[in-house]
Amino acid sequence: MSGPSDYQPSHPALKWIERRLPIMGLVHSSFVAYPTPRNLNYWWTFGAILSMMLAVQVLTGVVLAMHYTPHADMAFKSVESIVRDVNYGWLLRNMHASGASMFFLAVYIHMFRGLYYSGAPPSSPTCSPRFRISARAS
Repeated sequence: MSGPSDYQPSHPALKWIERRLPIMGLVHSSFVAYPTPRNLNYWWTFGAILSMMLAVQVLTGVVLAMHYTPHADMAFKSVESIVRDVNYGWLLRNMHASGASMFFLAVYIHMFRGLYYSGAPPSSPTCSPRFRISARAS
């Protein structure tokens, strides 16, 4: 939290509500008067993007797993059934397939952003193994 709020409502009814339940002061201190660093830019949003993409991957994966049959003779037919018979199954399958590639792309951007802005030397123990592991994964 950014500290006590300096929000002062002008209407008497809002002052009465603010004295009893200071929600608007909380919103003001959290979203309006929140201190942010000067070097904040859109490259710093990739952590939240990764969280959202991971949630989409988990949700689509669970839905696809509910319709998939893991048997050697029926696997292709179940994938075909997902695409053709399940409502928006084609969308779920394509979101899951392309989301995996986009997740790795966002991981690389997020990682290189951290290396670029934090200035960690390549020989540091926190930087080098992470890069090698994720480079092998793709």
